[in-house]
Amino acid sequence: MKNFKLRTMAAAVSCVLLLSACTANDGVATTPSETADPNLAASDPYAASVAEQTLDSVYGSQLSNYLYHQYYFEGQPVPLTESNFYFIDTFTELTQYAGYYYPATAEGFVDLAEPIDTTGMSEEMVQYNTYGDFFVAYSEQMLESALIINKLAADEGLVLPDETLAQIDDILTNLQTTYADPAGISLDQYLSIYYGDGTTAESFRQTIVNYYMADLYTQHFIDEYEFDEDEITVPNIRYTLFQVPQGATEEQQAEIEAAATALFDEAAGDVDTFTVNAALAYTNGETADYGEIAVPNDGSIDQVFTDWAWDESRQEGDLDLIYSSNFGYFVVAYIGTTEIDQSSKDQIAVQRMSEIISEAIANDEYEFYCADEYAPAPTVPPMDPSLNAEIISDDSTPATEAGVSNVGNLTGSKGFDVLLIALAVVGGVAVIGLAGVGVMQLTKKSGNNNSDKPSKKEEEDNDGDN
Repeated sequence: MKNFKLRTMAAAVSCVLLLSACTANDGVATTPSETADPNLAASDPYAASVAEQTLDSVYGSQLSNYLYHQYYFEGQPVPLTESNFYFIDTFTELTQYAGYYYPATAEGFVDLAEPIDTTGMSEEMVQYNTYGDFFVAYSEQMLESALIINKLAADEGLVLPDETLAQIDDILTNLQTTYADPAGISLDQYLSIYYGDGTTAESFRQTIVNYYMADLYTQHFIDEYEFDEDEITVPNIRYTLFQVPQGATEEQQAEIEAAATALFDEAAGDVDTFTVNAALAYTNGETADYGEIAVPNDGSIDQVFTDWAWDESRQEGDLDLIYSSNFGYFVVAYIGTTEIDQSSKDQIAVQRMSEIISEAIANDEYEFYCADEYAPAPTVPPMDPSLNAEIISDDSTPATEAGVSNVGNLTGSKGFDVLLIALAVVGGVAVIGLAGVGVMQLTKKSGNNNSDKPSKKEEEDNDGDN
């Protein structure tokens, strides 16, 4: 029996650091060093090939058009290593969805030259002509948000602790000994392969320092954030779910509705009776889910469920039968209010910080611009459509193997693999998404979702219809 427990949505964004590029790719860059171990190719073909690669062989032939553009922030030039870092990070993020939500090239990367069909997309997307246009805007928001956060951190007088600086040094040492040395190249050469010509260990170290500083400020913001009572007090709902499977006939749905109605009627408006009967029905496998959940009004829970919980007329002890096209029939009881957990509080604080940063960007509160124009991405052959179909049809497998049900979860989210770069968690707070522009939310087609949450069919298909 599958357990479709409602799960609190994970933080809007993940704090990640690019530690070493392309551990899942074939590498990249300059002239092979004569000091490379001649026996290395047999023992570690990847390490042996690193020095023979180019930037294009790592990221495809389109990305290089978007690197090495000089940005300025508050009158000061932004180091190219730092701007390249965020553009590369965004590119690899988009490529995770290439062939799924975004068009893909035959090289296996997001196709930045492809025009965008904005029909039904969010307002943010209709302003872009190509995915390259969207890529630049999204990357710039990530870069500017990080620069703003670093300025705010400096204004607060925050400094990285010694142990964090030591950790950064360990990162560079690991890159040297694990990747550069076996390939017979210097660390500067290695970093230039993955982050652009001219990247040095020193410039990369400063980029990492800034990245960690942004994370430190985010945690500082969370620690200092003062919650309003109505931010952290939410409805507490006891529920059981009579799930309507995808493709159910009208007769089958009628039977499910009758079963849900019978349990609701048996309770006769008494929450205690409902609790006993619902728990027994779930134990006997008659319902898909049973439990109790705090319901934030932030779109992370099915909208029908949320609307019922947040109805202004709702009173403790209310019992009802509601229908969600995403899941089926819920018998729900209003238990009262409860305080959200610390993880949810952190999300609220990060969301507020995101709003502050987004407002600052929208209002041009900081001077941020690029002195260079972007040329369109070169056209490259697209991915074979049959491969795209295979990606969509097979995509549910990773989530299932990870132990996440691909149907029924009100807060279900798509798991995904990192394709090109090694990502490492450096903290429990969010940095990369602080511009407030979710890469998935921007491109969702309106009408394919319910309040931006997956429908039951979409969860079963892992959003394959997009």
